[in-house]
Amino acid sequence: MDELDLKLLEELQKDGRASIADIARRLRVPRTTLSDRLEKLKERGVIKGFKAIVDPEKVGYKFVAFVLVKARRGGLRGGRSNQEVLAEKIARDCERDPGLPWVEEVHIITGNYDLLIKVWASELNQLTRFLTFYMPSHEDVVETHTLLVLKTPYEAGGLRLRPKPSG
Repeated sequence: MDELDLKLLEELQKDGRASIADIARRLRVPRTTLSDRLEKLKERGVIKGFKAIVDPEKVGYKFVAFVLVKARRGGLRGGRSNQEVLAEKIARDCERDPGLPWVEEVHIITGNYDLLIKVWASELNQLTRFLTFYMPSHEDVVETHTLLVLKTPYEAGGLRLRPKPSG
């Protein structure tokens, strides 16, 4: 990936709806060059897709929490770890059941816990149901620890494409 690819990615992160012609004009390169670059970035999986970034609060989500999960340790299940299987099940169940919160992210992590889950709830009872009934119903969930977000003073909103120089 060269400097032009990085500039294209930065422009798309600023405005994913910008036309290739507009970006080409700003970067002072031919539109066909950028169009080719964009296709190659998509083919290589650098660009995973395009989506609208929606403010969860504006569509009714009032609470965000991070849930740390300690999972039962076990062997592999079909070549996947117990933690990975559990993470996917939780995300799938929450997607299907409107009484459960929306799972935005699930990460397998290091440390005293195995999973970090970011959830959004429209009502406090939705989060309560998730924590007091749903999570303990899993035999693979050993322990949870929940951090309710009070305020988010900063979110990056895009990936830093150029690491800061060290030193």
